[in-house]
Amino acid sequence: MKANEIGRQSALGNSSTRFPRLVYGSLLLLLYATAASQAVASFAYKWTTIVAHPEYSLEKILNGAWPKPYAFRLLMRNVVEWTANKMPDVLAIPLIERSRQALDATQGASYAVQMSDHLALAYAIILLGAFVFLLISLFLLRRISRIVFPVTMVSRVVLDAAPIVFALLLTISYRANNGYIYDHFELFILLLYLLLVLTRQQVLTLPVLALAILNKETAVFFPLFGAVVRWGLERRLRSADYRAAAREFAVVLIGFVAIRIILKDHPGGATEFHFFTNIDFWFSLKPWLAVTAPHFGLLPLPKPTNVVVLGTLLMAIFGYWREKPDCVRWPLLVTAGINLPLFILFCWQDEYRNLSLTFPFLYLAAVHTWIRYFSDERNLR
Repeated sequence: MKANEIGRQSALGNSSTRFPRLVYGSLLLLLYATAASQAVASFAYKWTTIVAHPEYSLEKILNGAWPKPYAFRLLMRNVVEWTANKMPDVLAIPLIERSRQALDATQGASYAVQMSDHLALAYAIILLGAFVFLLISLFLLRRISRIVFPVTMVSRVVLDAAPIVFALLLTISYRANNGYIYDHFELFILLLYLLLVLTRQQVLTLPVLALAILNKETAVFFPLFGAVVRWGLERRLRSADYRAAAREFAVVLIGFVAIRIILKDHPGGATEFHFFTNIDFWFSLKPWLAVTAPHFGLLPLPKPTNVVVLGTLLMAIFGYWREKPDCVRWPLLVTAGINLPLFILFCWQDEYRNLSLTFPFLYLAAVHTWIRYFSDERNLR
């Protein structure tokens, strides 16, 4: 009887510890979903590429008529088109109705009425997909952080709260127009790849990279980032790491070349060159005083390069630099060394989304600073 009594007490004890975890997990899901919703709302509010743009309208995106280099990004266009064609009416009809309401609010009633049901449904699928991919990305950021940094009583709060901060800061990074349907999937697939690298799941990285290169050609750099992360974990590369890197490079290079062969006669060029207009922009006062309205036109906030926030962000990223793990410092330097020149040469002015290759490591560097700050008792007085 005593043994049975002890067993029942143990079971009760286990259930009592599981219940708060369930509540905490549910609360975390709610907070992450709210933060992701805020970011995607900002994206949707500003995203005007669907408004009969001569080159980048949603109709041209879905029928593949938009020019290169955007035409190289095959995955999300085909996924959205396939989903819209296959979705049953019981789901499609309410989505079309809500999509038109959203278009009425952001683009005007005349455009919402003129848009076909197929495009309205595709618009809904794109935004719902963006929300799902960003929500999962927040949990991936949390998981990656828990692998990279020791979980302590101090760090746990930071590791759980930081994804919310990331999503909220993301809301001020979107431009007033020209957001693309593959943006949030790109962040998701990069984070998923990094998680697989950190957990040494070498085989699973290959299908992930195949999807990544179909989504956007910048995935050709992912294996390099993975190799630097693997090196940073132990300050050396094993023979298995070299083999993994070779397989990963093979996947992305084959995809990169195959897509270009398939689309060799498609209109457009391999890149868009914006160096001189970018130089004029960055040497003016515009980026350093720029503001944006993430949700409502009368409520301005500074953009990431505004002097009000830029210094703070840089200190958060580079604070306690020598103490940061090598798997954070070196990938950040490598991604920045690749991404910044690409940003200046080929991206349009303040398209901060095009710095997405650096986002995971900027995030980890800032999280380290946050943890280190709260670990110093002098900062708690």
